[in-house]
Amino acid sequence: MAYKLYYYDGRGYAEPIRMILSYGGVDFEDIRAPMFPIPQPLPADIKAKSTWGQVPFIEFDGKKLNQSLAITRYFAKKFDLVGSNEFEAAQCDEYVDTVVDYVKAWFPLVMEQDAEKLKKMEEEVTKSSREKYLSKFNAIILENGGQFLVGKKMTWADIYFAQALNNGELIHGTKFTEEYPGLKAMYDNVFNTPAIKKWVKGRPSTKF
Repeated sequence: MAYKLYYYDGRGYAEPIRMILSYGGVDFEDIRAPMFPIPQPLPADIKAKSTWGQVPFIEFDGKKLNQSLAITRYFAKKFDLVGSNEFEAAQCDEYVDTVVDYVKAWFPLVMEQDAEKLKKMEEEVTKSSREKYLSKFNAIILENGGQFLVGKKMTWADIYFAQALNNGELIHGTKFTEEYPGLKAMYDNVFNTPAIKKWVKGRPSTKF
């Protein structure tokens, strides 16, 4: 079966999908639209293929699936990354939704051009991120045995959060895994998984 994943030439919302496809041993065509200068409109041919005129979306077996979380969750279920029961699956959903909120808090920093304003914004978002998200996620992992967010094996919640932390290192220079042992253990579990490690080693180098 041929899989075609469409997104910009960056990690963003598509990277957890790429990582999970790699984890599942799926060969896929990684179709990347130019990202710069921002905002860069989608090429007309890609936009026309997307149901909602946006990316990411994926085509396979005569089907098309849009929206990043719908795609990520679909393949997480396919490759047994949704926990061991319905409650754990719901926990995965809860934590991924919270990671989305965490990531969105950093979005304004990407577009800010004024150095003084950017520095102040970084200080404020870093402080609020530690209090509202990172310390709580760290506690959840430690209370769950110190390795995973949910259950006793890796889930898509781990992959999604680890990639968000990794992207923060790339874009903002943050090193939150050095501050929180639970986050570091989860992060290392994800990026030391052989198939994911192989994908990360070979993936294109991008600014975002």
